[in-house]
Amino acid sequence: MDGAWSVPTPWTDAARSSARGVSPELASGLAAALPLPRRRTRPALATQLDLAVGTPESDVARLKAHVRDSARNEPGVYLMRGAHGEVLYVGKSTQVRTRLLSYFRLPWPEHRHARLLRETSRIEWEPLPSEFAALLREVRLIRAHLPRYNVRSARPLDKWWVITIARGPAPRLRIQRASAAARSRDVAQVIGPFASRRPLQDALRVLNDALGLRDCSDRVPMHTNDSAELFEQAHPALQRTPGCHRYETRRCLGPCIGATSEYAYRAQLTRAKAVLEGRDDTPHQHLVREMTVASAALSYERAGWLRDRLTALQEFDAQLSRVREALTRPSFVYAVPGRDGDDRLYLVRHGRVMAEARCGDPHAVNALQAQEINAVQPPSGAMVDQLDELLLVESWFRGRNGADALVADTVVGALEKLAMHVQTAGPLATTNSHYERKTPPEIA
Repeated sequence: MDGAWSVPTPWTDAARSSARGVSPELASGLAAALPLPRRRTRPALATQLDLAVGTPESDVARLKAHVRDSARNEPGVYLMRGAHGEVLYVGKSTQVRTRLLSYFRLPWPEHRHARLLRETSRIEWEPLPSEFAALLREVRLIRAHLPRYNVRSARPLDKWWVITIARGPAPRLRIQRASAAARSRDVAQVIGPFASRRPLQDALRVLNDALGLRDCSDRVPMHTNDSAELFEQAHPALQRTPGCHRYETRRCLGPCIGATSEYAYRAQLTRAKAVLEGRDDTPHQHLVREMTVASAALSYERAGWLRDRLTALQEFDAQLSRVREALTRPSFVYAVPGRDGDDRLYLVRHGRVMAEARCGDPHAVNALQAQEINAVQPPSGAMVDQLDELLLVESWFRGRNGADALVADTVVGALEKLAMHVQTAGPLATTNSHYERKTPPEIA
């Protein structure tokens, strides 16, 4: 035990001295006279945390005093930032002061919103003239920062599914969360959004079987036969025997075993895009013909199986029709009465807000009118970076807010409707109490 640190005690030294022929009394006296060696001690962790982040109770009290003294009950968005300036949460309300103060009344540590406050070092808010402006600003801030506390209810992309087509020699039709597609870098086209994954799986299985597209994992390497011809001598491993079950049953072109060329596979992928865009119904007609033949041959089990596959495609096509209707919606101008006379115009093209202007700013209104004249080609698929805005516009005009929306085909028409609305209803109330939410937003 040489070199080990120990605290000498009368008992241990007396025992050792007795073994060496020293009396216990002398050993006790030596132990009392010798100084105790100092142990290596670590600083207290609580002290380090207190120096780093301060006392949570005092920080929360400081934030509450700041909100109570500075915030106002008006529409707007608010951001909660962490110790390093990162955005933890983005929210919106038509009464910002009341919403923020409601966070401080929640029990800690039981409630997750109260735990969020303990991680917050700064609260910022931005007043906006209307609820629509606040919703639009919230969506764009969440898209820009992707805060980790904004999940499920406050991050609309997490609740929806899309079909993506990646880049590469033999891409497949892939079902992804809209949020995952937004973060992906290899996505070439997006179709959606859809509310459920299961109908997409059934329909894409039928579509892949009809057109011979692969549905295997992205980890499976692709070896088209045109690349195999180029590298046949250098890579003899590319000459593989068929091992794909879907290829052997004639439901896949077999790009993984060199059974097709990249050109032939992309030709079928182009047909799949045409089906998704509503320009081709060949798979539907093929299933109808096969079902008719099976019924005539009294093969009712096969006819029923084909009927189920046709039903899956038809239901899928109905969902695609709703998506295409939102994407191909003609442009219109939406006038929104604002707080304290801050009325605004929004140019909506194909389900997305392209530009906005304050009605009190003549230069901004003229610029919006000039942009309205420019023709924009309707997109064939949803742009994943603006999918959240598409969802926002769809839900806004489909719900109670769309019934009395001041919508017109032109900027001039929207201004005329806004003027008539102001004369009839008068300016907006300063409290906007009609849109007040009684509970804080859900955080999961």
